[in-house]
Amino acid sequence: MIMSKIKKLLEEGVLQKHFPGAHFGIVYKDKFLNSDFIGYKQIYPNHEKLKGDEIYDVASLTKVVSTTTLILKLIENQDLTFNTKVSDIIDWFKHEEITIYDLLTHTSGLPADIPRANTLRDKADVIDKIRNIKLKADRGQYIIYSDIGYILLGFIIEKLTRQSLNSIGQSWIFKPLGMVDTSYEPDLKRVAPTEVRDDDVYKGLLCGKVHDEKAYALGGAGHAGLFSTVNDLLVFAKAILDNKFVLSKEYIDMLFTLREEKPSLNGNILKRAYGWDKPTPNGSSSDDSDFDETILHTGFTGCNMFIDRRNQIAFVMLSNAVHPKRSLNQIIGYRNKIAQMIYKYRVANTND
Repeated sequence: MIMSKIKKLLEEGVLQKHFPGAHFGIVYKDKFLNSDFIGYKQIYPNHEKLKGDEIYDVASLTKVVSTTTLILKLIENQDLTFNTKVSDIIDWFKHEEITIYDLLTHTSGLPADIPRANTLRDKADVIDKIRNIKLKADRGQYIIYSDIGYILLGFIIEKLTRQSLNSIGQSWIFKPLGMVDTSYEPDLKRVAPTEVRDDDVYKGLLCGKVHDEKAYALGGAGHAGLFSTVNDLLVFAKAILDNKFVLSKEYIDMLFTLREEKPSLNGNILKRAYGWDKPTPNGSSSDDSDFDETILHTGFTGCNMFIDRRNQIAFVMLSNAVHPKRSLNQIIGYRNKIAQMIYKYRVANTND
């Protein structure tokens, strides 16, 4: 019943051309592990309906599914600490006071983005920009959601493990959990395309190449570049709910703990755990989710997921809502509506 209701809502979005299509799925009290889909894989240059096996560019879900998990694994293995200074590992990084903790909680003071990112051609370009970047605020003063911070975490993972993010991600997360379609190097035939890019670096429809310009220059990065499916991310979420994750119970608990509650640069109060966001009013996990036991995140391409341990609920939705132009993306308004529907279902089935 709940799956059909969500599908009907998303179908309205497809008909109104708010997004080409979407895949979604729910885990609830170990009762079901279902997914469904509606709409189109692409609408440019021609219309092609979804078949159900599509792989999506999950954008900033990369930060939590891959990078945060890997960093906490390094800390659990005692190869790193939360208080390790970034400059102790990346010697060209000049802001010596910034720590791993600051990057994980987005409290470093680093800017959100690299200006004119669509001019970046390779890793050398990205490093040059970050090397010379100025802080937007003092460390610990604000929460500034920063791609740059997570690019640095990606660099740290690769340096300490001497492996690529794809390789270490496969070894430490994806293969152990049985996430068979998750990687930084997806099956191109199954990837849902994102935006038509038109600049000096790349011209054409992005398909199997990461949408984010910084990650494109890096060939995949700590902040973006991962590709996955709803079913794989449900497996990831369920492993956390079942305490059968690649991190110990102690470190799973750390994922859910509120770490910082600070204003953003525009004055909004934000609440962050390690890597993950915490529920806020009218957010993508519903006001009915349990604050202490819920983590969530979104992705620019149209993706979102949340995990509520108290109520044993996990939800994942993937979309290429930026296809063929990011200005057409109107999927955000559907997230809270879907979450509210899920929690109404939970109340109605509270004795299940």
